[in-house]
Amino acid sequence: MEEDGSNVFVDWVKKNKIKTMVVVGVCTDICVLDFVCSTMSAKNRGFLKPLENVVVYSNACATFNVPLEVATNIKGALAHPQEFMHHVCLYMAKERGAKIAKEVLFDAAEKI
Repeated sequence: MEEDGSNVFVDWVKKNKIKTMVVVGVCTDICVLDFVCSTMSAKNRGFLKPLENVVVYSNACATFNVPLEVATNIKGALAHPQEFMHHVCLYMAKERGAKIAKEVLFDAAEKI
């Protein structure tokens, strides 16, 4: 947020006329999901025009792994099965309205 109350991200999307945003990240269930949920909420409320699509590139996201046998030996730890949590969070992003892609192609004609 700027001192005048404007939002840097919203202003950037509008200024650059972003229609499709591709989301990637290190931790699907923290960074990626939080960003997608916030972005979809702003988009759905009309704050991010002209944004039309939020696409999560699933092959460029991952999360960490804490096996049950490790978690049981650490006070307060929870198991965090990597592949399962990755897919659960992709599902949650899709529920919010994001598109999930295994492949992303960019049209060379659109490049500047």
